[in-house]
Amino acid sequence: MLSSLLKVTPCGPPHPRAQGSSHARHHLSRRRQFSNCCAASTLGKSSRFSLAALAVQAHPRLRRLTMRARGGDFAIIRFRIPGLDDLTMLPRVITACCLALLVYNRATTTGDVDSFRQVSEALALVFSVLAWSIPWVGGRLEEAARRQVSAKPTSRKPGSIQTLAIKQTLPSEVQIDISWISSVLLRLTNADGLVVWHDGEVICSRGILKRLQGFASGAEYVLKGLDAVWQPEATPVNGFCATQRGLESFPNKLLPAKVLPVDTEAAVVKPMPGGGHLIMWSARPRAFDKEADRLWVANAASKLGLLLNEEKDLQDQPSEVAEVCFEDDLPISLEENDEVAQRDPFARFDTQIRIAPTFLGMLGLGVLILNRQSLVFSDASRYGVDPSQTRADLCAGVLSVTLLLQGLVWISETPKSPDIEDTAEWEDANKVLWVDEAVPQRTSEELIWAWSAFSRATRACSMAIFWRGECIMQ
Repeated sequence: MLSSLLKVTPCGPPHPRAQGSSHARHHLSRRRQFSNCCAASTLGKSSRFSLAALAVQAHPRLRRLTMRARGGDFAIIRFRIPGLDDLTMLPRVITACCLALLVYNRATTTGDVDSFRQVSEALALVFSVLAWSIPWVGGRLEEAARRQVSAKPTSRKPGSIQTLAIKQTLPSEVQIDISWISSVLLRLTNADGLVVWHDGEVICSRGILKRLQGFASGAEYVLKGLDAVWQPEATPVNGFCATQRGLESFPNKLLPAKVLPVDTEAAVVKPMPGGGHLIMWSARPRAFDKEADRLWVANAASKLGLLLNEEKDLQDQPSEVAEVCFEDDLPISLEENDEVAQRDPFARFDTQIRIAPTFLGMLGLGVLILNRQSLVFSDASRYGVDPSQTRADLCAGVLSVTLLLQGLVWISETPKSPDIEDTAEWEDANKVLWVDEAVPQRTSEELIWAWSAFSRATRACSMAIFWRGECIMQ
């Protein structure tokens, strides 16, 4: 962290007698003697350093009060270099220095290069590529380890428009519920936009859409435009894709391709009880890889189906459709292959990726030691070791140590899996679902749905709701 020492304006006005007299000069001299200057250095959690200087000048009579108050006017200027403050880009800085040294080493070489130096330079070049990729790999590991809800802005591609359109012919209570559900879905997942299709027409559109003619005229024209360019089949589909190439693997005309932003990478489709589709998309690859996110979407689709079919009997609906991952033109059933439940390779092979740099670093150091040992006991070292050979070994050794240490850091940051218990094995617990009879029926149904959503999409095993000092559900 670069820092700067700043001069600070003295606190308080000059003394009224500190002008035009020897007594004033003597008074100013005494003031300078009592000036206080201190420097503070702090070390934060993110290894960011800041240095500031605080200068306080006060009247002699007020000096004690000033020190007791521990106050003063001060300023801090911090110069930050992105990527270096938190050391994420340090491997690339080291790599750049080593490559510059290798170029200089090669440029100043006269004559043929022996096999020992070729081994060192080849090793250094390979490790340079690996060390340069460390920041990117570290970011992908962090993305795979955490719950992937990104604060990154949504699609910024030209020709896109932000929409919020709900069918006005729906009851006002249903419109409010649809608005709330769509807002929660966009906030709690990586989705950029969504549409709800039911009973042969689009009843809701929210988020980013490709701009079509008339979309800017209002919500009604957005829904009419969608109906004009998109009419999917009513066959229920339950699936998602992780990359852009998987979009073409969905059933024909299922996705609203003409209104999807051009940078769309992932999509998820969930069927609604009573017929219809809830479709969401995102500009982030692997946006819906997390099973918890897809469970939230499935619960929302179920809730939408109940809202839109209150007057219909949904008891005779077919069983749930098996979830499918649409990738590489060959849909894969998640029930048949559990490994593709997480399409992100950085999540599936997290441990192996974290260990790999340490293994490669140790292997590189071993090769360098054997190469140096062979050089020392060969005829080529009869007149001493060439300095260019030493420089090549130094570059390869520094890069090997960089990989070794980075691997140790990644291993130490491995997320710990939580201890999961089977509540069915608890002997002193009973399975209960109780709602106070005084609660209105519609509210009771909402509370039961909320518990169903929480229990399926989280690891919660119990829930209690208190209202006005009384328990109304557990």
